[in-house]
Amino acid sequence: MRITTGFIVFIIATFLFQGYSQVQCPEILSLIEEGVALHDQGEYKQAIKKYQDALKLQPGCPQATYEIALSYLAMKDFKKASEFSTAVINTNDKQLSPGAYAVKSEALVEMDRLDEAISLLHEGLGKYGDEYLLHFNMAVNYYKKDDMDKTLEHIKKAIDLDKSHSGAFLLYAYALNNSGLWVQSILSMQMFLLLEPDSQRSKNAFEEMLQTMRIKKTGEPVERSFIQQQMMRNKGTLLHPEETPPLSVRDGLNRDLVYKAITVTLDSLQATPVVEDEFTQFKAVNQAIMKVLQKESLNADSQGVLWTFYVPFFSSIELSNYYDTFCRYISVSYYPESLAWWQQNRLAAENFVRWFEKGDNI
Repeated sequence: MRITTGFIVFIIATFLFQGYSQVQCPEILSLIEEGVALHDQGEYKQAIKKYQDALKLQPGCPQATYEIALSYLAMKDFKKASEFSTAVINTNDKQLSPGAYAVKSEALVEMDRLDEAISLLHEGLGKYGDEYLLHFNMAVNYYKKDDMDKTLEHIKKAIDLDKSHSGAFLLYAYALNNSGLWVQSILSMQMFLLLEPDSQRSKNAFEEMLQTMRIKKTGEPVERSFIQQQMMRNKGTLLHPEETPPLSVRDGLNRDLVYKAITVTLDSLQATPVVEDEFTQFKAVNQAIMKVLQKESLNADSQGVLWTFYVPFFSSIELSNYYDTFCRYISVSYYPESLAWWQQNRLAAENFVRWFEKGDNI
């Protein structure tokens, strides 16, 4: 995966290899590939030299120009990143221009030109229609403006276009939680953890999910991706873990039923002679939530992505033989014992991954 200063270029490899198909000269292709390898090693200046050599052979080569923009973005030279991404945009290359819009928009944001970045992305969507990366970037930028309605609008479109990118589900979970849709946030967080179980942001996301599930009680909000933590605290977007969350009916879901299932489960666990560990609490509370959602999904009015995608998807896991493995899998970055379990039960882990990818047809 190609990494830049932010989280925008999750599908760089896709754009990259699609663009390479247009390169006819093997020498140019070789130079670009050498540059990409150097970029991935953090050798950005050397990578740019390779791309510049490619441009000497083919002036204006969109692929080389695009890669230069990426390397300048990684170097935090946002002016140069904007300049070279603009050059790609001006070629009207249908394969590379959407990515160039994303690069330039991030460069503008880093130069404190957030509104310009949003206008630019609107332009890109107008020219190229619904593109995952453009909607994702738009959602990130509206999230930074604390506009949750617009964030949700664009991140939902991004996920509809491509459900394979973990960052989109993470941002969706944040925006849902900020909007009081805490049950949906739990499910989106778990989708993120399925796609990206073992990073630092996975660890932070799992802790925030425990807070949302009332298992973890702490006065401090967990550090989030996409936006500075101090900005988030100042805006007061996070519900304090000990406050009662919104319980009214939304999107056909009676959140009060979910909340009662959580509290009853936790009270029952605390009343047992043997105090259960936090992982066991998580597993039991999550199962209780899923049981409520399964029952609620039987209502005729249950429509929307919550009922057509999330609830059926996670219900299939909860009702399968892989539920315990699933709980270990998504908590591997948070609980050392989950990581140890994973290392000691590789066959069970591999079977779950295969089942997750292929369903019951294995």
